[in-house]
Amino acid sequence: MVRTLNILFILAVVIGAATVYDMKLAATKSAEKVADLQRQIDEERNAIRHLKAEWSLLNKPDRLQALVERYNDYLQLKPLDVKQIVAPEDLPARPVMLEPIGGNQMGGYAGSSATIR
Repeated sequence: MVRTLNILFILAVVIGAATVYDMKLAATKSAEKVADLQRQIDEERNAIRHLKAEWSLLNKPDRLQALVERYNDYLQLKPLDVKQIVAPEDLPARPVMLEPIGGNQMGGYAGSSATIR
C-alpha cells in the first residue's frame, strides 16, 4: 500500500513539475511577444516623430513662399482676401438630397427625377 502511494506521489510530482515547466515556457513566450510588440510600438513612435518633423519642414512658410513664387505662373495663386474667411454659421445650408425608396420603381416619389431638392 505504501509503495502504491509512493508511486502516486512520484507521478503527482512529475505531473506538477511538467505543468510548472509548461507554464514557464508559456510565460517566456508571452514575455517575448510583449517585448516584440513594445519594440514595434517604439519603432512606430519613432516613425511618427520622423514624419511630424518632415511635415513641419515641408510646411515652413519660407519654403511654401518660394514654391508659390516659383510656380505662380502655372498655378496663378492670389493672396487670400479677408472677406474669404467666414464663420461656419455664415456658410449656406447643405441641400438635402432625397432619394426615392425602392429605386426607380413607381412608389415613394412618382416623379422621374431621382433626387428632390
